[in-house]
Amino acid sequence: MIAALVLLASAPVLSLSEAQLDAKIAQAHKLPFRDRVAALSQLFVGVPYGEFPLGDGAGASPEPGPLFRTDAVDCQTYVETVLAMANAKDLDQAKAILTDIRYTDGRPSFQSRNHFTEAQWLPVNSGKGYLKDEVPAIDARAPAETLKLAKSEWAQVPALKRLAPADIPDGDYTVRYLPLAEVRKHAKDILPGTILMVVRENDPNRVVRITHMGFVVKGKKGLLVRHASTGDEHAVVDEPLDQFVSRQEQYKKWKVAGFALARPLDASARVSRLQTASR
Repeated sequence: MIAALVLLASAPVLSLSEAQLDAKIAQAHKLPFRDRVAALSQLFVGVPYGEFPLGDGAGASPEPGPLFRTDAVDCQTYVETVLAMANAKDLDQAKAILTDIRYTDGRPSFQSRNHFTEAQWLPVNSGKGYLKDEVPAIDARAPAETLKLAKSEWAQVPALKRLAPADIPDGDYTVRYLPLAEVRKHAKDILPGTILMVVRENDPNRVVRITHMGFVVKGKKGLLVRHASTGDEHAVVDEPLDQFVSRQEQYKKWKVAGFALARPLDASARVSRLQTASR
């Protein structure tokens, strides 16, 4: 069991009305950007983990779930929601930004959703100005893993068959990472607020490389990984970075290669264009 640092029932966001959440977002907007990420991500500590908690809204989508919610998250929707809120001045704007983060063209549909982290979510949101690769700044010689996507192959993998109707491009997608054995050495260089992503070794039976993500935040005794855990807690937890690294070292069937790191950015220019386009 992960040694969570707070009671799981204490997630502040679960007790907030929409008006109160709107006020929290407005209040956080006055802070420096990294502090916004820390403050808003903390609201979710204790929120239950949910399988596919967000969908593409009502309609003909294969997954017509809600476009925004705060009562359940998985690891990626948690990061996306916090990133959207950190870039917003109010709740309505956060909802619009979340849609922009989750979809290639900013319009909700199963086909245009950024399903593959390596091939879609990272490059699309880096291009939009929400993220920046932090690994080169920490270690210019850091290695990379390459995801080779061919729909004729990945669509045959049982866990990925649900994605067959989506517009996922074929090609090679490279992700740089800090090797697991070197993470502790570089821990002092990882800035609080950074998005940490678990990169696995190549396994053609599983296809993907990135399998989990969360935020690195500053705790009283050092760095923590704040993430939506599928462990016994089945909720958003704070876990000491060293303990998180130790757990990754224990995986034998599908080994962890290391961690990719992305710095969340204040995408105010992008948000301004979104606001203008919606008028």
